[in-house]
Order: sequence, then C-alpha cells, then structure tokens
Amino acid sequence: IAVLSVEIALQAANLQYFKYFSNVINSSIFEWTEEAGTAVTMILEEPSYWVLIISGLSLIALFSIFIWRQSEKTLEGLLSEKTVVNYVDRLKIFAASLVVIGLCMFGIRGRMGYNPIKVSAAYYCDDYFLNRLGVNAAFNLLNTYIDNNRRENRGLNLMDGETAVREIRHDMQRGTSDVFSADSLSLQRHIKRDSSAIFAEGEKPNVVIILMESMSAKLMQHFGCDVTMTPFLDSLWNESLSFENFYSVGNHTNQGIYSTLYGFPTVLSRNAMKGTDIPTYYGMPNVFAEKGYSTSFYMTHESQYDNMNAFLRTNGFKHIRSQEDYPGDSIVNSFGVSDGFLFNYALNELKTMQQPFFSVLLTISNHPPYVVPDWFDAHGWDAEYAIVLYADYCLKTFFEGMKRCGLYENTVFVFVADHGKIVGRPECEVAESFNHVPLIIHSPKIGKRTINTFCCQTDIPSILMSLLGIEYDNLGFGRNVLDNPTSSVVYSTDGMLCARDSSYLYLTDPRTNMIKSYDIREKYKEVAKD
Repeated sequence: IAVLSVEIALQAANLQYFKYFSNVINSSIFEWTEEAGTAVTMILEEPSYWVLIISGLSLIALFSIFIWRQSEKTLEGLLSEKTVVNYVDRLKIFAASLVVIGLCMFGIRGRMGYNPIKVSAAYYCDDYFLNRLGVNAAFNLLNTYIDNNRRENRGLNLMDGETAVREIRHDMQRGTSDVFSADSLSLQRHIKRDSSAIFAEGEKPNVVIILMESMSAKLMQHFGCDVTMTPFLDSLWNESLSFENFYSVGNHTNQGIYSTLYGFPTVLSRNAMKGTDIPTYYGMPNVFAEKGYSTSFYMTHESQYDNMNAFLRTNGFKHIRSQEDYPGDSIVNSFGVSDGFLFNYALNELKTMQQPFFSVLLTISNHPPYVVPDWFDAHGWDAEYAIVLYADYCLKTFFEGMKRCGLYENTVFVFVADHGKIVGRPECEVAESFNHVPLIIHSPKIGKRTINTFCCQTDIPSILMSLLGIEYDNLGFGRNVLDNPTSSVVYSTDGMLCARDSSYLYLTDPRTNMIKSYDIREKYKEVAKD
C-alpha cells in the first residue's frame, strides 16, 4: 500500500508537471527540497490542481481498501482452525510467490535482451508529445536521480577545458577591440567605452531591471499572439531598443537571475546559486556598486528561496527586500505578494533612494498558483491568461509611477523574462516558447531600434554597459551584440543543450549522446544532424 501509493501520487503529479514543463517528472524536482513547504503550499493553493489531488487520493483510498480486504480474506483462510498448512502447502505458496515476483521483475526490466528497457523504447513516432506519454513517471524520476548521481555524470566535459577556453576566447575576439587578460585560460577582458555609448562620459543614469516571471515572447501580439494580453509591453516594444531574437539561457528562475546579472550561462538543470559554500561572481551588481550606485533587489517571496538572499548579498547587492519585509495581510499565496504590491513597494523606496541606483525587481504573478485580484477586469478569461494581462497591467502602473515621481527621464529600464512558458503545442523536444522571451531596453535617450541578431541573457551585461559607456572588466561569456552581431544562440532546458539560428535548431543530450537537428523554415522538419 505504501509503495503503490507513492506510485499513484507520482502519476497524478506528473499530469500537471508535464502540462507545465512539457516533460515527464524527473530529478529536477529535488531542487525544490529546500523549499518543500513553499512548493506544497503552491500546489494546494492552485484550484486547477485540486482535481488531480482528489483523484489521486481517491484512487489510493480505493486501492488500500481493496488490498486490505483481500489480505483479511487470505489470512482468515490460512489461520482458520479447520485449515492445516503442511510443508507441501508452504512449498506451493513459496513456488507461486517466486513465479509472481519473477514476473513482476521481468515486467520492470521490460525485455529479454542484454539491457533493460530504457526511455528510448517509448519513442515510436515523430510526435514528441505522444512519445513522452509512454514514459512512466516513477521510472523517469528514479532513473534521472540515479543518472545524476553517477560519477561520470557529475561533470559535463564536452571537450578538454583548456581547448574550450581557447575556442571561446578566439570566438569572442573576432570583430572586437576588447583587451583580454594575459592569462590564456581566463575569459576576463577589459571593456572600454565604445561607439555604442548613448550617455555622456561621467553621466550616471539609474538602471532598473524587471525580471518578468514566465513572460514568453509568444504571449505578445508582436510575436503572433492572436489576443491582446500584453498591451503595455507591445506598445513599449515600438518605442524602445527591442530584441527580436532573444532567448533565456534556461527554464528556471534561478538561471535567469544568474545569467542576466553575471553573464554566465547555465549548465543544464543545475542551480548555480545554491550551496552552503556560497559561490562568488563578478557581474553588473559589482560593477555598479564600484561606480557609486546603490544596489537593490526586490522579490515577492521569502529571501531564502533558491538561496537568493545569501547569493545576492555575496555578489554585489546591498539592499534586499522580500516577503519578510512586507505586511502579513499583503501575502496572497505561497510565493508571497502580488506584482502590484511589489511594484508599489519598490516605487515608494526608489523615490527616496540615493541616486544613481541599480535595482532589480523579480515578479511572480505569472506563475501558479495564479491569483487575479477581484477588482481587476480580466475580460472573463481563465486564470492562466487573465494573470498575463494583470502582470502587464502592473508593469504599466510601475512605469507610469516612475514618470509621476520624476525618475523616468534619468532611468534606463530593462524588461526581460527570467524564462518563458509553454504556449501552444511544442514544436519538438524543446518548446521555443519556453526560451524565446522579450528583451526591451527603454530610455528617452536611447530611442527606437529593433535588433535582429541572436542573443541571450548572458549578453545583457555587455549590452547595457556599452549603452551606458562604462569602462569595466568583463568576466562573463556575454558580448555586445550591438557592435558585434552574432548569428546563433545557445541555451539549455534541463537535460538538453540547444543551439539555433534563423534556419536550424540543434539539440544534444550530453548524458545520452542524443543529437537531433531541425529545419525551422520547414516547420521543424528533422534533418541530418551534421
């Protein structure tokens, strides 16, 4: 009963997990163990999950009753005073048990060949969704956990480390005047003021980065959405420095924070911000602090989530606001306060904050459980779509508030998503909507311009520093694509590494050596991997 109850619970949870991540539940869920209370509360607070919870518990109850009654009948027969169990009977029971257990083990192994059944056996057609339906949740969870803890999988060595650094340095040096460190194994390079600078030397505008939760580009009308869910972002797109082919480096919030602020790519599903020994990085928060900026980070939830408080304080942020700082009655779900409260709270502090300031606001409303305020007119939409409209409204309210308090003219705004979300049907193993996100940089002095080059979150520090005309040392992987356009972009989604340009998408799973290529122009038609 105990073991099969866990199995049933996993299958129930997998239905919603698959819907949200377009993937079978896997060992990445153990990343949430440190925030188990928050995760459980989040699940319980989302009404759309209740059907699965009730169904799973009902099935467990029925199964338990059935097993219990069958056990009672068996024991009553065996223990009856009229029943005599001799050694022959015991041998028969033992033999029958061996046969049944053997059949169960054979079913688990799944085949008579040398190797037991693997996930690849579930793939029988060219439809990713249908293929993944055949993967058992418990099987997938256990196997990914075992895989991740094997010694050969603890490090990702796609090539020799020294060769990798030399290749990257060579690629970064093309078409730039960056001065690289004398250390041939370092990516550090000194960046001087260049032709992309918009602001005068010595001018220090405020910088506000808004990391928008799950704001896929496909939610915007500019990128083809057939309904108006982001009227503010769509209007701002046409008045700003906007990036047509911009991608998140991963599909988790911690990856978006880490890459956007420090210019480092993510490695599959790893959370670079976690660990008792806090890692140190040098990125935008450090540079701005050295230039005399006040640095602040605003989040909606508890500061311990994803180790944010310790990590951010270790890496350049002096002023952090989180759920612990907000009134108890302002908390709407397990992820703390709403976007509306966050923006209003931050605006009141920015009004009196010492200038220049560098502030990051991390939103959350566009994440389950969706909480749309009763007063907000959501046009009768389902919560999953109404919340996008509400999140966009909160962005607009904050933007207008900055104008009213006189901070707009001297502030550079950066609107970027931490990652996207599944919108529509995934094109292949990796849904484009989960990584294709908007990047909008807005300031009265920057003006209108659309950038078509491919780039990602690791490039944001280089782009922003170049626009501001700041001389600094860049230790990350990003580059200024305004002066040095790139034709492709690389990112990851849990176990998959991805590279794309305007024609092709290349996928590889380093742990299984799976490689696939698709022609984007032909509706993601699979092509030869070379």
